[in-house]
Amino acid sequence: MRVHLGVAAKRANTPVPPVALTAAREGMARAFPVPVATVVAQEWRSSHGDISLLSWSNEPDEHGLPLMVRGNGRVAGVTGHLSRPADADQLLAASRLGEVVNRTGGCFSVLRACDDDLAAATGSTGACPFYYAETPDVHVIGNRALLVHLVAGAARGGSARPEIVWDVPALQSMVRVGYFMSDETPFDGVTTLPSAAEIRIVNGRRAVTVAPVPRARPRPTSKRGMRAQVTELADALLAAVAPLLGTAEPVRLSLTGGRDSRLLAALLYGAGIPFTTTTTGNDGDPDVVLAQRVAAALGVDHRIHRPKRSADGASMLVQHPLVRTHNVLYACEGMLSAYENVPGPARFDPTPRMSGHGGEILRAGFLHNQEDLTQKAVRRRVEGFFGKNADLLTKEAKDHARASAAPWLERCGESPAEVLDHIYLMYRVGRWHAASRASLLRVSNPVPPFLDNRVVQTALSIDPLWRRSEDVIYKLIDVFAPQLRDIAVEGRPWRFEVESSDHDFVNRVRRRLRVRGHRATGGGNGPRHRSDGRVDRDGNDRKPWNWRLNPSEELARLLRAGITDPREAPASDGLARIVDDDGLAGLFAAFPERRMDVTWNLYTVSMMMTDAFSDASPPEFGPLEIPRPG
Repeated sequence: MRVHLGVAAKRANTPVPPVALTAAREGMARAFPVPVATVVAQEWRSSHGDISLLSWSNEPDEHGLPLMVRGNGRVAGVTGHLSRPADADQLLAASRLGEVVNRTGGCFSVLRACDDDLAAATGSTGACPFYYAETPDVHVIGNRALLVHLVAGAARGGSARPEIVWDVPALQSMVRVGYFMSDETPFDGVTTLPSAAEIRIVNGRRAVTVAPVPRARPRPTSKRGMRAQVTELADALLAAVAPLLGTAEPVRLSLTGGRDSRLLAALLYGAGIPFTTTTTGNDGDPDVVLAQRVAAALGVDHRIHRPKRSADGASMLVQHPLVRTHNVLYACEGMLSAYENVPGPARFDPTPRMSGHGGEILRAGFLHNQEDLTQKAVRRRVEGFFGKNADLLTKEAKDHARASAAPWLERCGESPAEVLDHIYLMYRVGRWHAASRASLLRVSNPVPPFLDNRVVQTALSIDPLWRRSEDVIYKLIDVFAPQLRDIAVEGRPWRFEVESSDHDFVNRVRRRLRVRGHRATGGGNGPRHRSDGRVDRDGNDRKPWNWRLNPSEELARLLRAGITDPREAPASDGLARIVDDDGLAGLFAAFPERRMDVTWNLYTVSMMMTDAFSDASPPEFGPLEIPRPG
């Protein structure tokens, strides 16, 4: 992982306050969640000392770009994955940094400085975010929100070890859905730079420009037109992975039985890039069975990572919730729930890794699981995004959520399909995946073709309703690896097969055989339900048993205590501003049979507001045993 921080004084030729730079150096133990001994650092200052750029990394020296790239009288730090390291020269020379970033291959962001200005730019998805804060004396930009907050606090208050101040109303989103559906962060005064945006500080003044999302073209009316757009997207995907042809180690692909990781397997196969596959699960799970078939059809090595079990095999071994939450908070800076599975700290491994995260961009984002496409139904879905679990909230928190929803509800009248497509891009990728990706970047080299700038812009230019049909992604798989055409997908059949209006007898029989085969090989016709009879938080498919949603008595007791006990502590008084006592009583009335996902969210926020970021060492608790049903 690379951490970059830029500080610019508001008054030209006036040095950045030394206390701000001291706070940055001392704050790294709290803001950079890796062993201190593995970190290297570099610093740059302008000739007048009014602009400073500080960078840290735990990556091997030989991995990718230098920590600071220099040229044209400028210095820059790149975070994320830049497809071709040579493109860094264009980033240094660009007069319009944001424009160049968004047409350059990779999933990355850039912070650049010179004697005259400080600038940062994010890519098409915002999956490698930058955060911004302002004080009366300085502007602060960086890719770790906590570090930006600490430096701004030091510049404002004069102490090199400032206290954390929470943006309490903004945390309503974390309570409701477990990630941020806005440009806010947990930290007061710190905001996220939007996707495809550039921020520039010149003569102490800032300017932010945001590039519009590409407009979708009409759906092609001919097979030739369809082939042309599929080929355009296929070429963008091939360009995204082409630099991997020279890697020393095969790409490690996390493969499931679903659509998105399968497309990546087909892409790597079609591009001639060596790779291996792994699946996490138990023998007989649909994901495991179908992933094995995909790997066998492509002739690649496949391994199964089985969950840890007790000696007798009857229980799963899972981290104590305090250990799990500590890891998530430090890795994701309070912007992701401990419900999510986040890798723990480890030595950095430069081997390229891939997974299907973000693939819904090619399937029209949140539109892919929206059955009713009327304006009224889409508006109801958007209200659901910003109103989910609102019964837990105080009036202040509900009002805050409604204010966040207002711009999107207004857009529902213009283009309902685009709204669900773009909300996914801005928040599910730009906030949820960005937080999750931070945990990966600290230990590995994730290469995300679906989030490549050129891939995203090409995909968004394709009609969202056509992408929703899954015909585009199916055709892409057929281009790269036609032998995967008839292997069933987990969850439900291909949407275009189910919804096809083609009544040709041969196609109808073929479609029925595929659906029937799909049911026989582990997929179901419709969402796979959990043991509590509900699909997951985004309407996607889940396996029948999930220990996080069906906890043991011990885990349930720990989660409940973690929510109720800290409410008595002065450090978490702010929680009462967003969580209503009656709403909490309603949650616990059905506990732990229902709504365990929001319980994890609330537990995460409660722990963060009580004692977060005070000690980088995880608490010492042994694992818990969660009995497996049956």
